[in-house]
Amino acid sequence: MNNQEVFTPEERDENEERKRELIELVASGEATLIVGAGSSARVGYVTWNGLLEKLEDLANRCGTGLNQTRKDNPLEYAEDIKSHIEKTADIGKYYDLLDELFRPNDQGYNEFHKMLVDLPFRGILTTNYDTVLEAALLGKKIEAERERRQIRPIDVMPLVIGPDTPRLIHEFLLARSNDPHIPQRIAHLHGLHRYRESIILSSEDYVENYGLRVKKNGEDQNDEDQGNENRWTFHRKLLWAVLATRRAVFVGFSMEDIYFTKMLEIVSTDLWGWNKSIHFAIMGISAGDIKDSRDKADTLKNEYGIDTVFYEVLEDEISEKKHKLLEPLFADIVRQCENKGRSIGEAQDLPDDTDRPKGEEPRSITSGSRDIFDWVKQATQRMLRRIGDED
Repeated sequence: MNNQEVFTPEERDENEERKRELIELVASGEATLIVGAGSSARVGYVTWNGLLEKLEDLANRCGTGLNQTRKDNPLEYAEDIKSHIEKTADIGKYYDLLDELFRPNDQGYNEFHKMLVDLPFRGILTTNYDTVLEAALLGKKIEAERERRQIRPIDVMPLVIGPDTPRLIHEFLLARSNDPHIPQRIAHLHGLHRYRESIILSSEDYVENYGLRVKKNGEDQNDEDQGNENRWTFHRKLLWAVLATRRAVFVGFSMEDIYFTKMLEIVSTDLWGWNKSIHFAIMGISAGDIKDSRDKADTLKNEYGIDTVFYEVLEDEISEKKHKLLEPLFADIVRQCENKGRSIGEAQDLPDDTDRPKGEEPRSITSGSRDIFDWVKQATQRMLRRIGDED
């Protein structure tokens, strides 16, 4: 299989152009990285489907009678599994399994994760329950100390949104504003394996933490569900703020999480027009799913302002190597960022906007991105007003 079978020459050129724009964004130091389960699967952790299979097996071992009618709605099915385990055994078994599946393993991290933490992102959020990215940060810190290189401070302790104190979360948001004194660290949006109260996995977890009950495939919501949309929880405010005030790069996502999609819908409705490039998603495409992948990319662009940069999934390879072309794509991004003179240390030392003479273009914004720069400033003010009104 080769690229010719996946892309026409015109499509390949268009994908390369989107890749060039992605590299410019990353090199600018203006982007936030949001990492999903696909990245951790590279070092042996289960994917979302694999997780559901493990939980289903546990539920069946706890007792018979698990209702499997909602398998087509993964979040609702996860809720059914959780409820079944709680009724037939001990809910502690549910959380013990999550801890077992996502605690540190022998593989640790790989070169791909090292590249993620080396790139000049303003902040890194993950929906994963593991600490793969923290391991990569620790490796980065040890390497810098061994080579006596000066880098931005690093804190390898996970930041868990919810259980951790508002002060630490505030520091994380400050770091997104390029404060060189705030350590680089990883923020876990949906919990950590060892903190059961932090885990967001099932539909009711999302209702509690996001104030949203989202139906699949356009199903109607009842009055109670509609009322949930007026409840601006802390998680909802934080994710809204991240997506509204910084351009994001999504990695390791299928982009089919209906709650993430709902949040993108809310932000896009509040802040920007449709069919406008704001964020980027890096996703695989193979000869067997060309139409579905392109349709998904069109939806992301038209409805949520997300441009897709594709890499080829090698269908003929074993499972562990199907996504191996993602690594050279990121190696190219790292190389070109370095060519632009933008290591992560340099990105964090950029002067604040207040230090720039009035009317001067920021160094990290290209001439073709003035509208995005204006959008970020306006979005910040709207975010502050909206969150302030809800408190």
